[in-house]
Amino acid sequence: MDIVVELVVKDIFKSSQFYTKYLGFKIEFTENEPVSWMQLKNKDVILMLVTYDYAKEDIPKFRDFSLSPNLYKFRYDTLEKVKEIYKDLKKDNKNIFLNLRKSNFRYEFGVYDEDGNMILITKVTES
Repeated sequence: MDIVVELVVKDIFKSSQFYTKYLGFKIEFTENEPVSWMQLKNKDVILMLVTYDYAKEDIPKFRDFSLSPNLYKFRYDTLEKVKEIYKDLKKDNKNIFLNLRKSNFRYEFGVYDEDGNMILITKVTES
């Protein structure tokens, strides 16, 4: 079994740019014209983006669009990659909610994506 996260977004192109530019995802394919669904991939990780209008049309009882109370964690292999992402996000004045820090068994920082989802970027450590 796989778990694939599908994020409902306001602007699919603005959201995909965030995930491709900063977090290393590539657009694998898109659907519909205009594009209302896309699949992004980074190594073995798949992330799907869907517009609210498409989700509402596809699932009639889909709830009203609201800010997500969820926290999505992206774990990277190296501390250098985490620091590079952090630097790029800060340079572009993205909304950092947790500055880069050393915590128990990890380095981490948090940023809001283009739709207000809380994204935690981490690197697991030995201690």
